Amino acid sequence: MTNSMETTFTFRNMESTDALRQHALDKLDKLGKYLMKTANVHVIFNVEGPRHVAEITVNVKGGRYVGVDSSNDMYTSIDGAVKRLKSQLQREKERVKEHKAE
Repeated sequence: MTNSMETTFTFRNMESTDALRQHALDKLDKLGKYLMKTANVHVIFNVEGPRHVAEITVNVKGGRYVGVDSSNDMYTSIDGAVKRLKSQLQREKERVKEHKAE
């Protein structure tokens, strides 16, 4: 099944870099197996003093999922936000699968 993700990026208090965009896209590709529909993804990179915050919002028909993480490194923040999204999407997929089994 082919899923498509339309991804937009916002950089706050920092310069836009292709390396961060590519890292986020690589991590988000792994979420494709949990999405059954087309998704709109908005990734916000924000630097607040020493904290690097990554906020990822996934909008699909029937739901919105948000993963936020902060650390001293933006790449670690991206990984944490994607991990949080993955757990939310796994729970939702299991819920739908159990509901259809009844």
